[in-house]
Amino acid sequence: MRNIWGIFRSDWRRLTASVVAVVVLLGLCLVPCLYAWFNILSNWDPYGTASTSRISVAVASEDAGCQVLGLEVNIGALVLQGLESNDQMGWVFVDTAEEALDGVEAGDYYAALVVPETFTEDFVSVLSGELRHPQIEYYENEKKNAIAPKITGKAKTAVQEQINSTVIGTAADALTTAGTVFKAMGLDGQDLADGIMEKLTGARQDMAQMQSVLASLQDVMRGTDGLLAAASVTLTDAEDTVGSAGAAAGSTVKVIDTGLAAADQTNRDLLKVLNDTDKLLSDLEELLRAGGADTDAALQARLHEKIGEAITALEAQLAATEDPAVQEQLETVIADLRALDETVDSVTVSGAQEAVLSMLAQVRQELIAAAVRTNQTVNDYLHTTGAQAQATLRSIQQLLTSVGGSLGSVSGTLVSYADAVTIVQPTLDAGITLASTVEGYLADIEDDVRRVTDSEAFRWFTELMESSDAESMADYLTSPVQLNTVIVYEIKDYGAAMSPYYVMLALFVGSLLTAVMLKVPVTQPEFAGCRAAERYFGRFITFFLMAMAQALVTAFGCLYFVGMETAEPALFVLACCLCSLNFASMNYALVYALDNVGMALSVIIMVIQVAGSGGSYPVHVLPQLFQTLYPFMPFHYGMDMIRETVGGMYGDTYLRCALVLLGMCVLFTVLGMLVYYPARRLNAAIAASKEKSGIM
Repeated sequence: MRNIWGIFRSDWRRLTASVVAVVVLLGLCLVPCLYAWFNILSNWDPYGTASTSRISVAVASEDAGCQVLGLEVNIGALVLQGLESNDQMGWVFVDTAEEALDGVEAGDYYAALVVPETFTEDFVSVLSGELRHPQIEYYENEKKNAIAPKITGKAKTAVQEQINSTVIGTAADALTTAGTVFKAMGLDGQDLADGIMEKLTGARQDMAQMQSVLASLQDVMRGTDGLLAAASVTLTDAEDTVGSAGAAAGSTVKVIDTGLAAADQTNRDLLKVLNDTDKLLSDLEELLRAGGADTDAALQARLHEKIGEAITALEAQLAATEDPAVQEQLETVIADLRALDETVDSVTVSGAQEAVLSMLAQVRQELIAAAVRTNQTVNDYLHTTGAQAQATLRSIQQLLTSVGGSLGSVSGTLVSYADAVTIVQPTLDAGITLASTVEGYLADIEDDVRRVTDSEAFRWFTELMESSDAESMADYLTSPVQLNTVIVYEIKDYGAAMSPYYVMLALFVGSLLTAVMLKVPVTQPEFAGCRAAERYFGRFITFFLMAMAQALVTAFGCLYFVGMETAEPALFVLACCLCSLNFASMNYALVYALDNVGMALSVIIMVIQVAGSGGSYPVHVLPQLFQTLYPFMPFHYGMDMIRETVGGMYGDTYLRCALVLLGMCVLFTVLGMLVYYPARRLNAAIAASKEKSGIM
C-alpha cells in the first residue's frame, strides 16, 4: 500500500511542477465538459415554435376558386389567410408555384406548399357526387438537412389543421344557421329524425309491396307460359276448324239453295194436286147436278172413282208434306172425302141429295184453305226463314274467313308473347331478389338510424345545433376526439432529454484523452521493484482523480451553467462520477495491458457505443447487431442511471445499473492486470516498429 501512495505522490509532484502539465490537466477536465454542455444547449428545443418559426417554408396558391350556390368560393385563399397568423413555421408567401419550387431546389426554403388550381373545385365536388379528393402539393429538400424534413412535417400538419378549421368552421356556421331556421319554423332535431324514419319506413313498405307484386306477376308468368303453349296448339286446331266450318257454311248455303228450290217445286206440286182435286170435285158436283143418262149404279161408280182419285192424290201429297198444319188440313180433307165416298151409294140419278152437295162444298172449301195455308207456309219459309238462313250462313262464312286469318296472326302473337315471357322470367326473378335485398338494406338502415336518433349523442348534437353556438360546434367537429396526454416522467426540454447521451460521450472522451495524454505504465527506476498490482493502482489513482474532476465539472456545469432541470440533482452528480470511473477503469486497463492496441480498442468501443447505445433513436429500431451488443455496453447502464435522475426514479433501476457499472470496473481491472504480462512482448514489438518508422 505504501508503494501505491508513493507512486501517486511522485506523479503529482512532477505534474504540478510543470505549468504545461497543469494546463494539460485543466484542459483534460474542461474540454470534454464543453462537448456535453454545448451539445445539450444546441439541442435544447429544436422542435419548439421559437425554433421552427425560423425554418423557411414557401407557400403559393394557384387556386382559381369556383361558384357554389351562386357564391364565389376560394378555399386556397382562405388557407393562406389563416397561415398568416400561424407561427409554427417561417411561412414565406410567394406568387407562383414555380417560384416556390425554385426556392426549394436552390436551398432558400426547406419546403414548399402549393395549392393547385382546382383545389376549391375538388373540395366542393362532393356536392355533385364525384368525390374528388382535394390535394396540396408538398415539396421538401432532404439534401439541405437530414432532420429538417422531420421538423417541416409540422407544416403539413398546420395546413391540414387550417383547412379543417376553415371548412368545418364554415360548415358549423351553416349548421347553426340551419338550426336557427328550424327553430323559427317550429322544428327541432327530433322532427327531422321522425321525418327520416317515416320516409325509410315508407320506402321499406313500398319495396315489400313491390316484392309481392313481382312475386304475383312471376306466378302469372309461370302459368301463362304453359297456357300460351296450350293456346298456341289450340289456336292451330281452331284455325283448321274455322277453315272447315267456313267450307261447311258455304256448302250449307248451297244446300239451302237446293232445299229452297225443292220446297218451291213441292209447293207448286201440292198446289197443282189441290187444284186438280178441286177441279175433280167441281166436275163431281156438276156430275151430280146433271145426272145424265147414267144409271144409278153407273153414277155411283163414277163418283166412287172420282173420289178415290182425289183421295189417292191427297194421300200422296200428305206423305210428301212435312208441315204439320198442312198435314192436318190434308187429313181433314181426306177424312171428309172418305165420308163423302160413303154417302155416294145413296145418290141416284133421279134425285141428287143436298147432303152430298153440301159435303162437296165443304170439302172444296177445305181444299181451298189447305192450298192457301200451304202456299203461305212455303212462301214464309222461302222468303223469310230460307232467306234469313242464307244471309246468316253467308255472314258466318265471311266471319269464319276473317277469324281464320286473325287466328293465324293471334297464333304468331302468342308465340312471340311466349318468347317474351321466357325472357322476362329471369328479369322478374332478379327483380324479386333485388327488391328483397333492398328491403333488407332499408331495414338495416332504419335500425341504424333509429339507434342514432335514440342515442344521447344525437340529442346532444341537435341541442348543439339549436344552441346557435357555432364556435363550440366548430371546435368539436374539427377535433371530435381529444387526446388527453399524461406525462409519466416529464422532461421539459429536448436538450435535457438528450443529456444522458451527451454526458456519457463527454465522459468517455475525457477518460480516453486522459489515457492518451498521460503515461499509463510506471517506468521510474525507483519503483522497479514494486509489484505489478502496486504499479497498476499507484498510477490509476491519478486517472481516478481526473475522472472524478471531469465528472464533477460536467455535472455541475449541466446543472448550473446549462440550467438543466433534474429530478434528483445529487444522484445525477453521483451517476456522472460512477460512469466516469467506469470509463477510466476500462480505458486505463486497455492502455495499461495493450498500450497502442488498447488505445485503438478504446476508440472502437466508443464508436460502437455511440452508434448502438440508443442515445438518439430507440435501440429497438437499430440493426440487430447493435441490439445484440446493447446489454454489454457501459453506455446503456450509465444513460439509464442519468435518465432516472433527470426524469424521475423508478424502483431499483438506478441501483441495479450502478452495481453493473461497479462490476464492470472490477472486471476491467482484473483483465488489465492479467493481460499485461502476456502482452508485454507484443507491446514492445509495436513500440519498436513505431520508433523505427521515424514519424510515429
